[in-house]
Amino acid sequence: MMKRNPRKINWTVLYRRKHKKGSQEEVSKKRTRRTHKFQRAIVGASLTEIMAKRNQKPEVRKAQREQAVKAAKEKTKASKAQKKVTQQQTKTQKAKGKASKAVKGGGPGRVGGKR
Repeated sequence: MMKRNPRKINWTVLYRRKHKKGSQEEVSKKRTRRTHKFQRAIVGASLTEIMAKRNQKPEVRKAQREQAVKAAKEKTKASKAQKKVTQQQTKTQKAKGKASKAVKGGGPGRVGGKR
């Protein structure tokens, strides 16, 4: 006698489970919950600020961005100019210090002898 697959024999429990016989009255299908979009504030910005920024027109946002870029460029330019002035001042001070310094003995630049 051949071994038969119990899932293919009509009266077995495995067949009834596989082909969903008699399970409708026991278990109804589970309903899945749909996700809802929810907006809330982020650290450093309240919800009203976020909504105001989102509802702005693109032209206004572009103008603000350009203004911010311009301000940043001016700031870097000013810092570079300040740096240049300080470098020139230090150069002149070093030059004055070198001119007044007397040069010590003219020996070799190295210290010590052969190993």
